[in-house]
Amino acid sequence: MAVPVKLQSNRLYTKLLLAFTVTVTILILGLSALLYQNYSSASLANENRLRTSMLNQISYSMNYMDNLAHKFMSSAIVGSNVPNLLYNQNDDKMVLDNALRNLDMLVVTNDYVYSVYTISLSLDRIASTEDGGFYSALSFYDQDVISLLQKWDDQDLSTMPIARRIPKANSSSGFINVYSYILPFQLDPGKHPSQAVVVNIKSNALRELIASLNNKIDDTGNDIIVIDSNGTVVNHAEENMFLRNIRDEEYIRTVLDSDQATGSFKTTIDGQSYNIAYVSSQSLNWKFISRISYQSFMSPVDAVKSSTLFTSIVVLFLGFLCSFFMSKSIYSPFGRLIETVRLKSDELDRKQRNHRQSLRNHWLKDLLLGNKDAAHKELLSQTAELGIKTDLTGSLRIIVFRLDHYRMFLDKYNERERGLLKYGIANIIETITSGEFTSDVIEMDSDKLVLLLESTGSEEEASNILTLVKSIQHLVHDYLHFSLSAAISETIESRALLSETYSDTLALSMYRMIAGHGSILTPTFRSSIRTEPSPFPEGKAKLLLDSLKLGHLDKVKKYFDEFVHGLVDAPYETMLSSYIHLMFMISSSFHSVADNSNSRISNAFHTYFSKIDYFETIEEIHQTFDSLFSEIVLTVDSMKHNKRNIVVDRIKKMIEEKYPDKNLNLSILAEEFQMSNVYLGRLFKEATGESVAEYITKVRMAQVKQLLNESNLSTKEILEKCGWEDLNYFYTLFKKHFGVSLSQYRLLIKSSDHQGTNGLDLNPFELVEE
Repeated sequence: MAVPVKLQSNRLYTKLLLAFTVTVTILILGLSALLYQNYSSASLANENRLRTSMLNQISYSMNYMDNLAHKFMSSAIVGSNVPNLLYNQNDDKMVLDNALRNLDMLVVTNDYVYSVYTISLSLDRIASTEDGGFYSALSFYDQDVISLLQKWDDQDLSTMPIARRIPKANSSSGFINVYSYILPFQLDPGKHPSQAVVVNIKSNALRELIASLNNKIDDTGNDIIVIDSNGTVVNHAEENMFLRNIRDEEYIRTVLDSDQATGSFKTTIDGQSYNIAYVSSQSLNWKFISRISYQSFMSPVDAVKSSTLFTSIVVLFLGFLCSFFMSKSIYSPFGRLIETVRLKSDELDRKQRNHRQSLRNHWLKDLLLGNKDAAHKELLSQTAELGIKTDLTGSLRIIVFRLDHYRMFLDKYNERERGLLKYGIANIIETITSGEFTSDVIEMDSDKLVLLLESTGSEEEASNILTLVKSIQHLVHDYLHFSLSAAISETIESRALLSETYSDTLALSMYRMIAGHGSILTPTFRSSIRTEPSPFPEGKAKLLLDSLKLGHLDKVKKYFDEFVHGLVDAPYETMLSSYIHLMFMISSSFHSVADNSNSRISNAFHTYFSKIDYFETIEEIHQTFDSLFSEIVLTVDSMKHNKRNIVVDRIKKMIEEKYPDKNLNLSILAEEFQMSNVYLGRLFKEATGESVAEYITKVRMAQVKQLLNESNLSTKEILEKCGWEDLNYFYTLFKKHFGVSLSQYRLLIKSSDHQGTNGLDLNPFELVEE
């Protein structure tokens, strides 16, 4: 019985082994196919991303040149040079030569400008900076530009710049490729301009950029082309392609017909597969196209396909052998033991790795802060021991990243959460950078992270670093919803300058206050800042304080804007100290206001002085000043209003006490309050709606009515007690005030006495109406 049982057991084991082998085979083949497909898709996506980035770089360069051309035209037409060349009818050679020479000096200082023409068809005079000559319309060597001007249409402004091949002056066969900008003067609707300035920009700069990018692509047939909306080539690595119309090419028509700003697609040219990527420039209405053969970037994928297939076969064979020679009864105990050992080993490795990462960050941090000066031998040993990837003995570059809105970051997250978020940011920086540079990420104190990378110092590398920093900013914003600002240093050749360079780059990052959140600051930015400290704008500050005291909020904001404009290119320390000085002047001028009437003003002063280091941008400082200005103006207005009410109440009280005085009038009251008659009268009128004289009359009439109703005094005695002197004037005023004469009023009082009213609540108006 034992043999059959054993045989049955072996057969069952064989079936299980076969089922396991088939399952593993199918699984590995499926995973291999999926891996190959994903790798192919990733390679194509990565290639499209690289192509698009390259085309965006070319588009940005052309847009930048377009902006420079417009700025050049704006500066060229300023002054008298261009008007003299266009409109001066005297043909004064000295004046014209001097104007053309000044215009030529402007051309010389801008190396991207090839030449400038001033065309005055009405004077039949054309001047060219290329050879410094004057021409008539018929003798001018560039007849094409005259034809363009004579056919000028209002829509032509939207086609700038115009790609042209123009002849060289004093040459019968030489030509040069340019982009022309035509600025017409006195353009009347329906008429062609007779005066214009033409600026010719060299196309070589963009062509050289395209040629340099093409040199990186070795395969034949790969190309970068720039076309306009008609399919005409406006730039290419080969000069003979300039102005050639290639609209008949199928892929060109596809790009022109697309309504997408960017895109990519696959096409076939001469029997070979190509990947087409394109980018559009809205301002220029140009298309930037990259054409690259699939073979150029898919050959590594094919190699992966072969290696994957070979690896799968080897893995299957080894798996079959292992499955065949092992049994469950023998393998299970060892398997559990190995798994336990592996888990403990992984845990030990993880602890050691985390500890080493902490030591590496601390050591590099001390190196940047100048707390450590390692010798060459120690440097090499620490680099190997701590796993530092950067070669600290070579050329280096520092990028300081600063977390924007750091105060909000501190308030929103606890210490553990902040540590995890900063680790996440550092991980993004390290992941993005590792694909192009050898680098290390160092977590500094508070809001700073430093990227230390190896550098070659080339211009291309500087451009790649800018692209890299922008990618990091976008990813941190998309994934973690944080904004980063960055400051990039120059390349340093000596490790001895590392600490000094870090300090300079950190100081450069402080100019985030000017550039704003999410900015990228390079050493060229610092060149736009004045090196010498600018004086404090004392005059503007005094005008601002005077307007603030008067409550003129519009003037306050106007002078504050002028104050800010005067500090726009000042050093960071000067700018910050100027704002502190201004706030101190305001605090000193309105100290009593802040202490006595409005706690919010006092809080604003305290907030500014205690948290000045937390302000990251000028906008935050400006918001503090704007709110403070509004609070002060409201408080000053309120105090003025309260003061006016107090004065008016005192005037009323004085009138109610001195109404029997026959000499009581506006002048006596003004003298009593030490105010001018006009000011006191206007103040009382604005507060009560009636003049001082009207109020005196009102009080006296009220007293007359009371005495008539409650006493038996004669009219003369009543007038004596109420301050009246002119009897006839009193009778007139009484009838005007009460609607009845004095005698009628007395009769009404007697009549009411007989009826039991006693005259106390008598209303003469009601009685008269009855």
